[in-house]
Amino acid sequence: MAPPPDSFPLDKSFQNELYLISEAGVRVINIVSHEWERVRACLLELRAKGLHKNKPIIGWSPSKGIYLIEHGRENQEKFADSTAVGNTNILEIINSDKYSKLDAIWLLEDIHGQLREEHINILSHLKNIARERNSCHRLIIINTPFANLPPEVRKDVPTLELPLPRQGVLKAILQSVLNKSDHELPENWESIVDAASGLTVMEAELAFAKVNVEHPGLHQSAVLSKIAYEKSRVIKQTQILEFFQTETNLSQDVGGLENLKVWLKKRQSSFSYQAKQLGIEAPKGIMLLGVQGCGKSLIAKAIAKEWSYPLLRFDLGKVFGGIVGQSEGNIRSALQVAAALEPCVLWIDEIEKGLAGMGSSDRSDGGTTARVVGTLLTWMQEKKEQVFVVATANRIDMLPPELLRKGRFDEIFFVDLPTKSVRREILKIHLQKRDKLDKATESKLDELAEQTRGFSGAELEEMVREALLDWYADLPKSKPLYNYLSHVAQQTNPLSVLMSDQIQDLRKWAGQRTRAASEGEPEDPPKKSERPLLTPSESAQNRFFRPSSDQPN
Repeated sequence: MAPPPDSFPLDKSFQNELYLISEAGVRVINIVSHEWERVRACLLELRAKGLHKNKPIIGWSPSKGIYLIEHGRENQEKFADSTAVGNTNILEIINSDKYSKLDAIWLLEDIHGQLREEHINILSHLKNIARERNSCHRLIIINTPFANLPPEVRKDVPTLELPLPRQGVLKAILQSVLNKSDHELPENWESIVDAASGLTVMEAELAFAKVNVEHPGLHQSAVLSKIAYEKSRVIKQTQILEFFQTETNLSQDVGGLENLKVWLKKRQSSFSYQAKQLGIEAPKGIMLLGVQGCGKSLIAKAIAKEWSYPLLRFDLGKVFGGIVGQSEGNIRSALQVAAALEPCVLWIDEIEKGLAGMGSSDRSDGGTTARVVGTLLTWMQEKKEQVFVVATANRIDMLPPELLRKGRFDEIFFVDLPTKSVRREILKIHLQKRDKLDKATESKLDELAEQTRGFSGAELEEMVREALLDWYADLPKSKPLYNYLSHVAQQTNPLSVLMSDQIQDLRKWAGQRTRAASEGEPEDPPKKSERPLLTPSESAQNRFFRPSSDQPN
C-alpha cells in the first residue's frame, strides 16, 4: 500500500492553481487524473487555509455511496446514505434539502460515466450548482480519468489536469516500499526515481515492489534496467506511446546525411545543465520529409541512442476513441507522459497520416481531429520540457501549413535518395552487420553502387537480405556473393522508377522550403528503359552465372 495521501509531497504549481480557483468562488472544479490518492492529498492541503479551511471532505462513488474522507481514507459510518448508491443522480442529492446547506468539500469519484450529453438531467443539476450564489461556500470536485465534460457544462466548470508525480512523490513511494521489507533508501535512489518518472503512483509502487522482490534493497546495478523494463511495459499498455529499445548507432548504422549529423551533434550539448544556466534553450525537434525508405525512421532511433535518451514512439492513429472527450484525453495523457520522461525523444512516424481529415473535421467527426491536432501543435509550440520531437512524413500535400511554420520544429530536413557514394556506404554497413564483407565483395562495391542508382536505403538492405538467402540456398557450391547481389539489383525495379514524377514534385517543393540532409547534388533516378532487368528466360537459366569478363571466379 502506498503512503497515506496526507503524507504525499504536492505539486506546488498545481496546488497553487487549485487554491486560486477555489478562493475565487468557483463552486465546481474538474480534476483530471487516474490517481485518486493524490487528488485526495490535494484536497487535504486545500482545506488547510482560506475559504475552505477545516471543512469536511465528503466523497461519493457509485459503488460505495456517500462517505467521509479522513486522512485520505474513507469512513463510511458517517454520512452513510443508501439512496446515493448505484447509478443515481448524486448532484440532485447534493442539491436536496438534506445536503444543500452543508458547507463541505465534495469529491465525486467515478462519475464520468454519467457526464454525457444524453444525461441532460444530471448536467442541468451540475450547471445549477456551478452557478449558485448562496451563502454556503460548498465546493464540488469532480475527479475524472480524462477531460470529458460535454459542451453544456464546459464553460461553467474549469478543468485542471494533475501532472504525473515528480521526484518527491516517487521518493515517498520508494521509501514506503522499502520500509515494508526493512530496507533503507539506497545511495542511488535518485537514479531509481528518475528511472520511474512517467509512471503514476500505483504503477511506480508496483514497479518498485516487483523489482524489490527480485533484488532486495534495490542496491544491485541491474535495478535501473529492471525498472526501465517495467516502465516500458506500463507505457505499452497505453496503446498510444510505445517505449523503444534501440541499438541503432548514428555514425555506424546510418549512411550519408552529413548535414543532418552535423546539426544534431551541435545541438546535443544544449540539453545540458550548463547550457540551461547560460539561457540556451534546448531544441524542440525536427521534421524529416523525404522519399520512402530513405532512413527517416532509422534516424529517430539513432538520435535516441546517440544522446542516450529514452525513445517513445507516438502512434497518432491510436489517439482517437469512440467516447466523447476520449480522444482529447488520450493525447493529453500521452503528452503528459512524454513530458514526465524528459529528456527524451518523441518519435511521430508518418505524421501526415495521423493528421488526415483535419480540414473536414468539423463535418465528419464533430471537430475531434481538429481539437486533437490543435492540442498537439500548441504543446509543440509552448512546451518547456526537454522533449525532442522527431516527426517523419512522406507526403507534403497532407501536411497542414501550421505544422510547418517556425516554432513547432527547429528545422525541416529533406531526406533524398542516396547518391552513389552513400549507396556504397549503405551496402558496406549491411554486409558488415551480417559478417559477409569479404575482399572480393568489397572490391565490387563501386560497381554495385552504380548498378543500384535510384535505390533507397530500405531497398538496398532488402537487396542484401535477398541475395544472402539465394547464396545460402546454393551452398556448398555457391558462387561469390557479388554475383547474387548483382542479380538481385538487376531484378529490382526501385520505387524511384515507379514513382519518378512524384519524387520530382517532392524535390521541387522541398528545394525552397527545407534543408538538405545530405551533401552534394542529388542523382536523378534512372528511367525504366535504363534498368538492366533480366528477361524471364535469363532469370530461369543460369540466373547467377551470366557471361561476364569481370565476374570473379
